[in-house]
Amino acid sequence: MRKLIKTTLKTFGLIVSLGLIGVVALIGYFWLTAEPMCGNDLLTSTEIQGTGLKIVTFQRDCGATTGFSTQVSIIPAKGQLPNEEGNIFTGDTNHGAAPSGPGGGPEVRVRILGPKEVQLSYHPKTRVFRAETGYKQVKITYSTF
Repeated sequence: MRKLIKTTLKTFGLIVSLGLIGVVALIGYFWLTAEPMCGNDLLTSTEIQGTGLKIVTFQRDCGATTGFSTQVSIIPAKGQLPNEEGNIFTGDTNHGAAPSGPGGGPEVRVRILGPKEVQLSYHPKTRVFRAETGYKQVKITYSTF
């Protein structure tokens, strides 16, 4: 009787272990092959003269559980918008306190002030998560409208 219980417990332990290994393998497979949850939709693109760079505004959407945000990046002039967060600015409408712009997030206006200086403007009630003051050789200033 004891031998039967030991054999049964060993078999049960082996089955549970193999099951856990299978679950971990499936999670790893789906994690490595799944499409990214977030996507970027380009709104504007403006070349910054004399720098080989361009400034792009885009709407970033990370699914139904998040709101729309407007983000801004500086990227190589000949580059494509990567599926990443903005590298200089991120803001949202603060639950509707700021009006929505073309992409669903707040409007962000880009103005080239010179060969190495840009100004970003946004509604004063925009909730700002990121606002860098420089990127590579480009100075960035901010204002509200």
